[in-house]
Amino acid sequence: MKKITILTLLLLLGIQLYAENRTASISIDSRIKYQHVTGFGGFSPSPQWAYWLTDTEMNKLFGKNDTQLGLNIVRLYIANNKSGWSAGVANAKAAKRNGAFIFASPWSPPAEWKSNKDDSNGGELLEEHYKDWANFLNDYYKYMKSQGVTIDAISIQNEPDWNTTYQSCIWTGEKLARFLREYGHIIECKIIAPEAIHFTKSMHEPILNDPRACEQLDILGGHFYGWDGSSYPLAAQKGKEVWMTEFLINERQQNENKNINWKDDGFLFARSINDAMLADMSAWVHYSLKRYYGCLGDGQYGTVNNSFTKRGYILSHYAKYVSGSTRIKHVLNDAYSRLSSSAYLSVTGDSVVVMVINPSADTYSTTISLPFNTMKGNRISTTESLNAKKSDITVGDETCTPEVNVEPYSVNTYIFIKSSERDDWPDDGDNNTGITVFTDQFDLYGASCIPDGWRSKSEEGIRKAGNYSLGPRIMGFSPEGAMKYAFYFRTGTNGDGYVCYGEETDFRMNLEAGKYTLSYSTVGWKATPAVTAAIQKLTGTNIKTLDSRPKHFVSENGSASRITNTTDFNLDFEVETAGNYILKWTVGKSAGGYNEALVGNIRLVRHNEDTDITILPYTDKKDIKAIYNLQGRRLRHLQKGINIVTYADGTASKVFK
Repeated sequence: MKKITILTLLLLLGIQLYAENRTASISIDSRIKYQHVTGFGGFSPSPQWAYWLTDTEMNKLFGKNDTQLGLNIVRLYIANNKSGWSAGVANAKAAKRNGAFIFASPWSPPAEWKSNKDDSNGGELLEEHYKDWANFLNDYYKYMKSQGVTIDAISIQNEPDWNTTYQSCIWTGEKLARFLREYGHIIECKIIAPEAIHFTKSMHEPILNDPRACEQLDILGGHFYGWDGSSYPLAAQKGKEVWMTEFLINERQQNENKNINWKDDGFLFARSINDAMLADMSAWVHYSLKRYYGCLGDGQYGTVNNSFTKRGYILSHYAKYVSGSTRIKHVLNDAYSRLSSSAYLSVTGDSVVVMVINPSADTYSTTISLPFNTMKGNRISTTESLNAKKSDITVGDETCTPEVNVEPYSVNTYIFIKSSERDDWPDDGDNNTGITVFTDQFDLYGASCIPDGWRSKSEEGIRKAGNYSLGPRIMGFSPEGAMKYAFYFRTGTNGDGYVCYGEETDFRMNLEAGKYTLSYSTVGWKATPAVTAAIQKLTGTNIKTLDSRPKHFVSENGSASRITNTTDFNLDFEVETAGNYILKWTVGKSAGGYNEALVGNIRLVRHNEDTDITILPYTDKKDIKAIYNLQGRRLRHLQKGINIVTYADGTASKVFK
């Protein structure tokens, strides 16, 4: 009886007693693209550690051959005394010889420019010295250039929201915005900001929302300490890459006098990098390059001095095979939720890179659905006994669904090379069968709000665009799943609830006469309630409806959930008279509590018939009332590509610029 009790306890704690053979699948769609990935690297140690790296060590880290890691970003320390600048020149030169991107971060301005006259205990930069600080940072750029090194970017301040006893300086987001707005032009290279310790939105949103400050910003940088897992759609809207510029994952070995452990340490590190990629970040910069917790060991806690650590090999997986690529959509189906993954399209478009992390004792037979056919590829694997071991993948007959084994406790890179096009690749709706006139995956908005053009009704009443709440709203989920964002809506006992697009006056949906298909995905929340989709006139009259009860549901753990299955629907309808219409999803009232559902992956396609849909040139001279992109978001000006334009006379057209 005692043995049964212990076994039950172990199972409840999630402790695996036996390894098993399991199955998983990954479906990849290269047509849906996310961020460009610039690269991966680390921090070159500051003088406080009493050493910088030698040329030999820098070559091992940044060189590109099989015995080197292939990193391509280095972060340098800017001393607040110009006499200390020469210490970093050798590392900067070695990085540049290996083709690395170099940026530098200051910890504190000179003490005499600060409110507390101390460079080691917080304080603020006095506003009368803002211009002095801009010139100081630019002097660093000019000094390095005089030494034969062109710095690519400079940060304004390391962790401006962290008041600590070592070198530091406190800023608010508003003050950083003012600094960039008034003095950012002085700095002759790219600018990174704010490098907040938690990727704190209150630090970077004032910059992004200030047009003149935003113009000076090139890269939105931040640190991962306490990061909440968010992506930053506002940065993408402003055309800024998001970089993770520092993360020291743990120093517990130092605190507990324990050696590095592969199973505890390696997968925490690998998953952190992968999570950043799934959050649309373009770079990952570790802290630091050489340390027992770095890419090169220093001889402490089981590491070998000047030898690569497991963290170094893991970072090399991404640096060598993901740098320069574009992340693309993938859906991971793992019933046990142990694997993590991401997928990327090569620069040339002729290969796909799939990262798969398995922190469990199980072997996974994994089928990968590719956007093309393949006959060969490569696998790079790091385990407790293997260090970025490269081997060939031979799939035999040409296939678009190769199967690979994912070994226990392994970090893997799979590279599949295109041999031919897929014959069964599903139609994307943008060729001669039709044209997409509206689409919304909600990834422009992030979580917790009702986005522009949408509204939702529940027992609390109608919630319009812009509301942030715990009621109807956009929910964020694991980006490895079938939906990264979905609109959550609900009803209680007093009437139907709904979510819709097209009721808002400034976001009308103007449709021409013709045949259409509305495609969307639904998932239940804790259950599978009845959901009805409808196309309506502005009067509320339905022209077509579809019962779209979901077959799958998610539990209550919100963003921790991975939506592995959705129920997908197509609603075909015909518009007889051109005009404004509404897309609407309704969930019926309940006997008690809430009926709750999610909808996402929304797309509306108009089918071509005898004639093509008219696409006017941007020189159209009619009086424009409003301009929208294909996501339904209102624009101030015509953007490149297809725009939906409404005119003062009540007509509308698609305008190509």
